[in-house]
Amino acid sequence: MTSDLHSQARSFAKELQDALNGTICRDVRIGAVVRSLSGAGTAMTIGSGLSKSNPTQPTGFPLRVDGKRPRAWMNLSFQVRMDDELTYLTIHSSYCGIFADEELENCLCHFDFEREKERYTSAHLQVHGHSPALALLNRGNDSKRTLDKLHFPVGGKRFRPSLEDIIEFLIAERLVDAKAGYEEVLELGRERFQVKQLRAAMRRRPEIVEQFMKEQSTA
Repeated sequence: MTSDLHSQARSFAKELQDALNGTICRDVRIGAVVRSLSGAGTAMTIGSGLSKSNPTQPTGFPLRVDGKRPRAWMNLSFQVRMDDELTYLTIHSSYCGIFADEELENCLCHFDFEREKERYTSAHLQVHGHSPALALLNRGNDSKRTLDKLHFPVGGKRFRPSLEDIIEFLIAERLVDAKAGYEEVLELGRERFQVKQLRAAMRRRPEIVEQFMKEQSTA
């Protein structure tokens, strides 16, 4: 099944690359590299700047559609493996950070997904900034907690934001420029993501699908 993992991971990396280059980037390359071999099987990392000598730490890339200096950078990382049935690609964790500098030192926010997260919701958003309200709400050992330490839930495992949603956010909030026709690229990618998530939900809850089909046949 290793060949299936490689094929599906590279196909997914191509989808991410096309979404970025069709909207807010030019010539960014998103690759998929084998990460490890353990009791859970082979895993792969998807991101920019990966190689056999660097299989785990994707590098940031500029968000620009022309030759001008970019205003923002993105760092994107996906850890993927095959599902329990060794049939479909599944995302074990993902990270998408938005930065104001090439060195990735000034973070605006990052969207995270961690399938086995226990303390916080698996899909969450962390925002970097100052919050007077949080300073008032903090108490006890949390008295010095900063805004970026809060994990804002964003839809859970099945309904978390897609890359297309994040790209749309950046464009709508005028943080980056976009290519002409970006709307169609986003809609196609978002539809593909939502169909995959729906199919995954249907596989895990066939009784709900069966109930729905019975209701439709008698409607």
